[in-house]
Amino acid sequence: MKSKRAAAYSSGDWSQAVRAERWSKRNAAFSMLGISAVIGWLYVLFMSPLFMVTEVEARGLKTLDPMDVTREVFRTLDSREGGPEWLKRHMWFINESELENQLKERLFTAKVDVDKSFTSILRLSVEERSKRLIFHSKQQYLWVDLQGVVTDELSAEEKREAQARLLGQRLSRPDEAPIIKRNFDDPIGVGFTIADTREVREWLDLADQLTRDGMSYREVEPPKATSTRFSVLSRDGYDVIMDITTPIDLQVNTYNAFKSSGTKIKAVEYLDVRVPGRVTLKEK
Repeated sequence: MKSKRAAAYSSGDWSQAVRAERWSKRNAAFSMLGISAVIGWLYVLFMSPLFMVTEVEARGLKTLDPMDVTREVFRTLDSREGGPEWLKRHMWFINESELENQLKERLFTAKVDVDKSFTSILRLSVEERSKRLIFHSKQQYLWVDLQGVVTDELSAEEKREAQARLLGQRLSRPDEAPIIKRNFDDPIGVGFTIADTREVREWLDLADQLTRDGMSYREVEPPKATSTRFSVLSRDGYDVIMDITTPIDLQVNTYNAFKSSGTKIKAVEYLDVRVPGRVTLKEK
């Protein structure tokens, strides 16, 4: 079938032919403009810096360095598998909950909230946790870092504060290092490694989880390598036996419900809450 322009030329209608040619050129021009607009918008939406993470703002930092947090964010985004490299920092392709969990692990924090509602600024709300602990062995009170290395002994004032917590004279503050108990036969010196990094992180995680689940405690004696049982010196001064293979929150609820019941307790060696909903007492 002939085009309007060809038909016009063949019929000798030159004015109609000219109009048809102009119309054809106009259509071609509009088509090119439409294609250019689509390409331009695709560039703006997917390849321009407008929606790419170029800046990280972190609130709630106490000991963490903002530059370290920013580097860790970009390192986490860039290490994701799948997809082209230029999309890894694109806001639309960031899974907030996944990034929150990864940063929580990498930065070793209690909580990280990610807000990507801004075009090129990724905003974090960080709740830090202690990255060291107080190690209590017999009469010794020592600072231990994340690598499990004894860095120093507590000063006289720090020791008094720790003992006040152990005696129940005051509650621990959320930002304070937890007290971890494990008795060694021999005295421990600075530079001594009491555990590896994995174990220290597990101790800090356990102490943090107890707090989140509503367990007020003075110190924690974590499980040994051959056992899943651990004990908590509660705020009320009772040794509470728990197990890491049973949901901690259920065991905490069992203890708190027992305390709230008003049951009179004589001198006991420990309270066992390893079976949720049941409390076993061993008298002294």
